[in-house]
Amino acid sequence: MTQQQSHLSPGALLANEEPTKRDRFANGHLIWQTILELRNTERRINRRALADLTGLKPGVVDDHVERWIEKDQLRRAGNGELEVVEHFPATRPISTTDLPDGMVKLEVGSEYLELTPAEARTIARKFYGHMHELAQAESSNKAVVLCHELARELKEARREIKALRNNMAATDVEPKQLALLA
Repeated sequence: MTQQQSHLSPGALLANEEPTKRDRFANGHLIWQTILELRNTERRINRRALADLTGLKPGVVDDHVERWIEKDQLRRAGNGELEVVEHFPATRPISTTDLPDGMVKLEVGSEYLELTPAEARTIARKFYGHMHELAQAESSNKAVVLCHELARELKEARREIKALRNNMAATDVEPKQLALLA
């Protein structure tokens, strides 16, 4: 083995050699870390971005992505986009009680806090950001759905106009009337 070859990974020694299980694990780890980084920086997650950022072949990326979709770790989000499926523990019961002296009792599952009015306001301000983010996400999702519906309707309308043009061209219709469909 030459000195140059000693710096290559075992799977790179022979171009046709099947990647080892260790290489597949390393590739999977690299792809997953890239997916998480894209999600955390609110960038689009798709096959092309993953292949470009990891330097791996699209087929390698696809194999790992399909496995994660089957395991319900990823899901398709339309137009080749992917999103991470978040898995959280079961939601615990949450209760707040305003006490007559201004204190606020906050219970989450078996955890219990008594908050001063100032603490309650601080927490409310902190959660306002989460509420605002949720409202924006819902609004954005509704806009995407509406956009897809309108695109589908536009495609259907264009198909109908094309069919009308073809039918009218086959009949004896004056050119001025055909121009109305353009």
